[in-house]
Amino acid sequence: MTNKGRAFLFAGVVIALGATAIWYIRVQPAAASARAASAPRSQAKAKRRILYWAAPMNPSIHSDHPMKDNMGMAYVPVYAPTARAQAKPAKRRILYWAAPMNPSIHSDHPMKDNMGMAYVPVYASAATGQGASAHPGLAIDPRLRQSLGVRLVRVRLRQMGHPIHSVGTVVVDENRVYAINPRFSGWVERLTTRAVGDAVYKGEVLARVYAPVLYSAEREYFIAKAAGGARLGRAARARLRLLGLTRSDLEALDRRGRPLRSIPIKAPVSGVVLRLGVHQGGYISPRHDFMRIANLDHVWMNVAIYSSQLPWVRIGDPVRLSLPAYPGRVWAGHLTFLYPTLDPKTRTVTARLSIPAQGGLLKPGMFAEATVLARPRQALAVPASAVLRTRQGDFVMIGGAHGHFVPTQVAIGPSNRGWTVIRRGLTAGEKVVDAAQFLLYSESQFQAVRARMLPPSTAGDHGHRRSTAMGGEARHD
Repeated sequence: MTNKGRAFLFAGVVIALGATAIWYIRVQPAAASARAASAPRSQAKAKRRILYWAAPMNPSIHSDHPMKDNMGMAYVPVYAPTARAQAKPAKRRILYWAAPMNPSIHSDHPMKDNMGMAYVPVYASAATGQGASAHPGLAIDPRLRQSLGVRLVRVRLRQMGHPIHSVGTVVVDENRVYAINPRFSGWVERLTTRAVGDAVYKGEVLARVYAPVLYSAEREYFIAKAAGGARLGRAARARLRLLGLTRSDLEALDRRGRPLRSIPIKAPVSGVVLRLGVHQGGYISPRHDFMRIANLDHVWMNVAIYSSQLPWVRIGDPVRLSLPAYPGRVWAGHLTFLYPTLDPKTRTVTARLSIPAQGGLLKPGMFAEATVLARPRQALAVPASAVLRTRQGDFVMIGGAHGHFVPTQVAIGPSNRGWTVIRRGLTAGEKVVDAAQFLLYSESQFQAVRARMLPPSTAGDHGHRRSTAMGGEARHD
């Protein structure tokens, strides 16, 4: 190699060494600083320890390893809180306290439920801005509300109750039924009333009966009187009274002066024969139902009331009756009794009133058209279509300010003419959703479930706001 070639080789080596030195001085520190900047992030990510895996549909179900539920949804990892997450958050305003077992039940102060569980505070959302008041609930865009057909109805007091049209049946007044049972055994020698339905009058002789026991007691009575013993006479007379003889029977016996072979059985009241348990020449005894008489001057009218109409019916309500047998004629009365049981065949409860038969015009077995004039009462009511009946209870969607809607559980009463009584849960003046409430309720339930499904690392304030809007169990960690 010549001297000129060596010189060119030496110069190339020097230039290469210089370029390497410049690269090392300028580029390497920048790469080192970049690695130093990314190291904390990667280390922080590596340090996030997974505590457990939670079921997506029920976060209270945990697992110590990744898995899927029966629906094929993967369990969500729950990480240990970092130093930043453990920092004390800013103080947030409490809107209300919600029942732990039923978040729709609210309170304006801390308290405990019947099981001793403390109510959960629900905080205002941080996204409402400084100085702005929070509006919990499901927010719906006005254009979407219009397309859904959302209609609000104001809760107000209404006169609930109306005339109830039903059918009635004339029956025997059971307070005017009399059973005739002799206190002795014997044979019927003469039966004057021989058929069911015969009319009888008070004091009329129904039958004459030969009773050996009664005949012997009469003879003893006369023997005691002939002996002159006052004490024996009183004892014999008392025995006759115990066998069923009245004072007038004993006076007739004294006037006769000798025992009667056939003892008369008389009607205690006027009426008609409902039952006749003996015929001419038959045998009767104290165990035997001899005859039943019903006085039909007054009768009962049994009116059928459906269970849905019962809340409006009270004892004392006026009733108007009209019978097809007497066109243009109206009977009036008042309810005197409501039966405590429901007829399993007709699914009705019987209401009863007592009315005069007016000379036998009203006969047992007749049907009538009955109108119960139920007295109206004021009650807080909403349209029946505004109430959502679910397995968890009855709910309504309350329309709040700025297009927010909150599902609230209510205690409902009876319904009438398209309106339902609200016993508890609402106040007069509030607005409830009457149309599209099912869609809003379903959307609010979905948002609450979605917020609970998100893990704490990704849910953030978004999940908190959703739970708060639903009145859910939003906790402040």
